[in-house]
Amino acid sequence: MQYRSILPLAMLAMAAPVQAAPQQAQTCDRTCLSGFITRYVDALAHHRPGDLPVSANLRFTENGAALPLGEGLWTGVSAVGARYRYDYLDTQAGQAAAHLDFVENGKAGLMSLRLKIVNGRIAEVETVVNRGAANAERMVPTEALWDAPEPAATRLTRAQLAAVAESYVSAVAASDGSKAPFDPDTCVRLENGGVMAQTANDHPPQPGPNAESPVPWIRLVASTLGMGCARQLDTGIYKFITSYNNARFPVIDVERQIVFGQWNFRRRGDVKGVTYNGVFTPFMESTQFPNENLLGQAFKIRRGKIIRVQGVFLNANVYKAGTGWAGGHDGPVAGPR
Repeated sequence: MQYRSILPLAMLAMAAPVQAAPQQAQTCDRTCLSGFITRYVDALAHHRPGDLPVSANLRFTENGAALPLGEGLWTGVSAVGARYRYDYLDTQAGQAAAHLDFVENGKAGLMSLRLKIVNGRIAEVETVVNRGAANAERMVPTEALWDAPEPAATRLTRAQLAAVAESYVSAVAASDGSKAPFDPDTCVRLENGGVMAQTANDHPPQPGPNAESPVPWIRLVASTLGMGCARQLDTGIYKFITSYNNARFPVIDVERQIVFGQWNFRRRGDVKGVTYNGVFTPFMESTQFPNENLLGQAFKIRRGKIIRVQGVFLNANVYKAGTGWAGGHDGPVAGPR
């Protein structure tokens, strides 16, 4: 298997500034960064954290909790990245991220992984682990478009790319597709391996939500496939998301116009459902108490517009638990939904 590293300008100019990526004392190119992911995956699958070159002050989190390296998923995993792996590489910042499948105690799952490399050693490990993800065994095949470089004339800067990514987070939290520059013809969104949004002309090799599901909200999402990413948000079917916090975008690939970010979508638990086409649909039970989704998500941007969103999230995490990492932006949505 080959591993693939994967707003209008006026709005971008108003976005919060993003610091330039720190310079690394030792440069780690794409091959080097991808190699660190491979080393981490191999060590994880074989329960050998001692095989990894780590900094003395290494920090490791799993689902927002700080752990000693070697605990958490490390104790029961038996395979990592055997069916599915995307790499996202930032040579300027010395950071790499990936989406991977895994098997833990005989059950399949999905995870996002972020590594920060400093002077040839792993200084940070951030993971989001979705145990029992329904689509872990039938992932969407790797798309070559993630590898395609963007022509220099149409590339956004690091700050602009981060602003585009955060505009997506804001658009979801506000149920307002106009807040982000989605490409109306090509945007596809995948969550935990399943297609959740696509345009009318898309035919991905992965089924979306089941139109015959016993869960009314799943049937509603299925009925909105083909609208595209922006129009689907405008329907209000995600209004149970009431804010976001700690939005950070540590991995940015300017050449390929890719951003990998981590944040929480918060759910107050008091938004009961949505009326769409005159029919009220109740939201799922997991949205009916205060909780949040912890995400590791990637964006592919072409000519300044979002064409792909894909990520792994932990559903219904502890309310206001955070990501476990400092920094980032918050986006509260005021008032009732």
